[in-house]
Amino acid sequence: MTTFLSAYKALPAVAGRALLPVGFLARLPQPMLQLGMVLLVTTSTGSLGYAGLAAGALSLGAAVGGPWVGRLADRRGQRVVMVVASLLNAAFAVAFVVEVALDAPRWLALVTAAATGAATPQIGPLMRSRWVRLLRDRDRLSTAMSWEGAADEIVYILGPVVVSLFTLISPSLAMLAGALMVAVFGVWAGLHPSAAAAGPTATHTVHAPVWREPAVASLLLVSLAIGSFFGGMQTAVTAVATLSGAAASAGLLYAAMGVGSALTGLGTSALPARFGLGDRLVTFTLWLVVAVVPLLWITAVPLVAVLLFVVGCGVGPALITVYSLAERQVSPERTGVTMTLISAGSVIGYSIGSSLGGRLAQDDGPGAAFTVSLAAVGVATVVAVARRWRGSAVREARRDPALR
Repeated sequence: MTTFLSAYKALPAVAGRALLPVGFLARLPQPMLQLGMVLLVTTSTGSLGYAGLAAGALSLGAAVGGPWVGRLADRRGQRVVMVVASLLNAAFAVAFVVEVALDAPRWLALVTAAATGAATPQIGPLMRSRWVRLLRDRDRLSTAMSWEGAADEIVYILGPVVVSLFTLISPSLAMLAGALMVAVFGVWAGLHPSAAAAGPTATHTVHAPVWREPAVASLLLVSLAIGSFFGGMQTAVTAVATLSGAAASAGLLYAAMGVGSALTGLGTSALPARFGLGDRLVTFTLWLVVAVVPLLWITAVPLVAVLLFVVGCGVGPALITVYSLAERQVSPERTGVTMTLISAGSVIGYSIGSSLGGRLAQDDGPGAAFTVSLAAVGVATVVAVARRWRGSAVREARRDPALR
């Protein structure tokens, strides 16, 4: 345990004590803006359809704009890109609140929602990219990746709670608080001295798009599948809570998965080096397949909560492994665009999974929605096994000239 804790204590010694808390607080506004937008539109207009379109526009904007933010950060440096993106993200969020309050044309508000998403400062992916530049030691880099994965999970647990507290006063206040936080902490993260390590590249070599590289494309497919898993799970969990007569408990049920994910995510850095990344990806995606299966039939809320915690124990390590593998596929000066691309894959997958899961949950109940998540992690497992098999074949060919 002492060794485990000392590994995390080493991170502030490298990057400065403020980076970890600032990076954590800088990403908290993203789930706040997502849920806050839905609650604001619903309470202001009474239209769930309009709220869904706004949330979809926000996600679409983030999926399209994220890789561009990452590419600009690689070319121009994280400092200027994160500062500008944070300020634009905050400004568009405030503009959305004003447009809804003034009952502006819906198309205008939807465009603003998409712009809000496109200007997301991509704190999580860019922080991972920054650690790649700061740390050359694989053990410490693994610890940093574990921290970033756990931080992502924790903010998606805390974000809805914070929004709920602000919404008790005013839904608009929740959005404005998120905008203020991203303006303060996003800019702070961009101006932090550690950003100098992720400065502009000295040369702008022309590369093929990173997603065309087979190793990255396969990880993008895994990210897309895991995002679909999340979307299906959220709609299925909401259906379970609604069916039990306690729809408000959906957030707490989903948080059980987040807690499991955060705990095991932090522990990922303690896994032995001989348990390679390829093996980890196969193991944890398969874990998700096995853990989701009972949810196809179980609807009792206490049992679902326990099972969701078990499911979550595979989520954090799986995501951390995906990002760790992605980091190893590209040169350091291309990690920004790679990390944001992987993140965009999750966002797109989430939209697919939630759409399919919502339709199935409405027609056939929560078990049908869980099948979306099961199918998604099944795809992720198949890709993980294929990657592992291909890696073994390549290594074997290198050892045996007759197989080359």
